[in-house]
Amino acid sequence: MTWLSKTMASFSRAEGILAVLFGLGFVLGFLLTPLGVETRIHELRSPVFAGFFITVGLLMPLAGLVSLFLRRAKLAGVLAVIDASLSFLIPPADQAKFFFTLPPPPAVFIGEYILILVGIGYMLFGPRVYSQTR
Repeated sequence: MTWLSKTMASFSRAEGILAVLFGLGFVLGFLLTPLGVETRIHELRSPVFAGFFITVGLLMPLAGLVSLFLRRAKLAGVLAVIDASLSFLIPPADQAKFFFTLPPPPAVFIGEYILILVGIGYMLFGPRVYSQTR
């Protein structure tokens, strides 16, 4: 049995689901960068928005996943709720051309709405993980 499977087996059900959601959020966040399907990087209105996307799409899910593996479940629960709150703002703002001067390509549009579903999972399981921890 590997270290990862032993660690995953020691998670509660809510922690395991939150770990999967953080992993999915990180993968989606990566796909929504210029290394993935985002083609409008030159149309970005401000470099501050690039930092926002990196923080919400990559750093927060990664920090949440690492905190779960380090047995800091309360922190993971808080990060999940914060990341979900910020993720809900991205698709409508992107459609309104707040971040970019062009509308999102279809792959980005679909990815952002999948990220909303991940955010709903964050909102459901983040508080559960937080409340399970003493």
